[in-house]
Amino acid sequence: MGGKIKETLFNHLIDAERQLLEPEVRQSAEALDALLDDDFIEIAADGTSFNKYQVLTRLPTEVVPQFYNQHFKGRMLSDDVAQLSYQAAFRRSARSEFNYSVRMSLWRFNGKQWQMVFHQGTPCAVFTISMDDD
Repeated sequence: MGGKIKETLFNHLIDAERQLLEPEVRQSAEALDALLDDDFIEIAADGTSFNKYQVLTRLPTEVVPQFYNQHFKGRMLSDDVAQLSYQAAFRRSARSEFNYSVRMSLWRFNGKQWQMVFHQGTPCAVFTISMDDD
């Protein structure tokens, strides 16, 4: 099975993805633990890989960047795995330049809830940041 994602699930996963960018979630190992699958892997823009434990110990100590994300797309890869892709822009402070990327996440249903199992951001060309909530 693969293909079209139901709108309610699509919106739920966008909300969950955005929660991971919120300061109160990024600074809480407990909140991160609830959103990230135990098998979670992230591949950073520089090629570095992080597992769930590394994210739980690293993110709560970081200064939270300012994030924008937009133009989400979603699809089902199987009955219990969904893929999100979108554009993201972030900057470390109001005075710094934006970094632009295309991001992709895989979300897996564990029988109780959807959790992110994989995430990757790849640098891309500058794009116009939309203030619309899409």
